Amino acid sequence: MQGQISGTDGQRYELVGEIGRGGFGTVYRAKMRGSGGFEKTVALKVLNPEVAAEPGFAERLRDEARILGLLQHRAIVRVDDLIQLDGAWTVVMELVGGTDLKRIVGAGPVPVGPALEIIEEVASALGSAFSARGSTGNPVHLIHRDIKPSNIHLTAAGEVKVLDFGVARAEFQQRESVTRSLFFGSI
Repeated sequence: MQGQISGTDGQRYELVGEIGRGGFGTVYRAKMRGSGGFEKTVALKVLNPEVAAEPGFAERLRDEARILGLLQHRAIVRVDDLIQLDGAWTVVMELVGGTDLKRIVGAGPVPVGPALEIIEEVASALGSAFSARGSTGNPVHLIHRDIKPSNIHLTAAGEVKVLDFGVARAEFQQRESVTRSLFFGSI
């Protein structure tokens, strides 16, 4: 993917650069342009072509977008839309600046006070996600299943953001994939 791309949502996206790549998807920094001169920098999580045709991967990406659409917490990355770009399923989400906790810990120990604040914010986000209610009003009982330092970001302003809900388990009506009997995530 490169250059200007039009989405199924009527917006135009200019890819600025790649942020990260995994086996499941690639995340790009992009400028979203809409009518009336509207412009916003966003992150685009695009399903990798190598896995797009394999059973379950597109469903998991769509489920991740739907799950994040149900959640509202300051420490959970915000999702703005689920679209197709050049035929690839794409999640349009908040661009989270800063760095991940893995890099911070790699530079040396985190002082006890800030470490406890990070733990408290992550726990608050996970608690909020577990008790969030779906469109039917029932709790979704979301379990992230991949909490690790590389999925926790700290912004320049000191905000904590929990990322990558791609293998989360949740109970909600629009769910497409079933991952309960398989091992996903990190130990």
